Amino acid sequence: MSTWPNKVVREFTDEELTTAIEEHEGDPDPVTKQITDGCVREWESRRGLPSLD
Repeated sequence: MSTWPNKVVREFTDEELTTAIEEHEGDPDPVTKQITDGCVREWESRRGLPSLD
C-alpha cells in the first residue's frame, strides 16, 4: 500500500501522478476518488488535453 506524497497535486511529478492514478483508480473512498480525479485532471492539463468537467 502506498501513501500519497505530502504535497498538493499540482506539485506532483509526472511519475507521482501516474503512480497515484494507477494505484488508486477505482477506489470507492470518496476522498481518495477526489484526489485521484485531481491527479487525472493535472495529468491531462500538463498534456494540453481539454477538461471533461
